[in-house]
Amino acid sequence: MDKKFFQIGTPQCGFVLGIAGVIVAFMLLFLGFWRTLFVAVLFGAGYFMGASANKAETIKKTINRFFPPKNQ
Repeated sequence: MDKKFFQIGTPQCGFVLGIAGVIVAFMLLFLGFWRTLFVAVLFGAGYFMGASANKAETIKKTINRFFPPKNQ
């Protein structure tokens, strides 16, 4: 896929983000706010897991940030 689709300010990026906006609008209309938010959260979690190079270390750091170990 061409990198122009992801460069902000190009017509290709505007088109892709416009399509994404239409998809979100239809999801809000047909699914409702909370279900759309749930889908967005699951998408974000899936993207996070798929894009992370070192998943175990990233997850450990995230958990330790919210729940620090007791020995510290």
